[in-house]
Order: sequence, then structure tokens, then C-alpha cells
Amino acid sequence: MQRRVDDMSFEGAWNNQFKEEQEKKATEEKKEVKAHEAPVFRGQRDIVEKRTEIRMKKKQEPVPEKKEVEIVAEPSSKEGDDFDVEW
Repeated sequence: MQRRVDDMSFEGAWNNQFKEEQEKKATEEKKEVKAHEAPVFRGQRDIVEKRTEIRMKKKQEPVPEKKEVEIVAEPSSKEGDDFDVEW
């Protein structure tokens, strides 16, 4: 005994989906044709330099900071003093 094929059965839904996909493919086959335009290049130019000198801005050098150094008569640490060393 064969089952009745209608939209509510698996076979009916499968057939409907197959028909829809076939219709979509038929409409999608129309592709837009694009015309290729060749790029426009400026090309090489033969230019003769007539300048006698080239002027460029000078790089600004930062002014080094002068540290004030205080000179003392004798060292602040004596022989045998303990001091911390940070490693």
C-alpha cells in the first residue's frame, strides 16, 4: 500500500523544496556582465632638474638638559658604611 503524497508528508515537503531550488537556480543564472576598464597610468616622464641646490628643513635637535652637580670637599660615605644595593 502506497502512502498518499501531500504537502504535509516528508516526500511532499522534499518535492516542494526541490522545485523551489530549481526555480531559484533559473533566476540566479542571469549574471551581470561587467566591462573591464584598463587602468590609466600617468606614465614615465623625462624631467631635467634645473635646481642648483635642494633646500630641506633642518631637523630640530633637542637641547640637552644641564644637570647641576654639587662638588663637596669630602665624600659623604665613609669606609665601612652600610648601603643598600638594588639588584
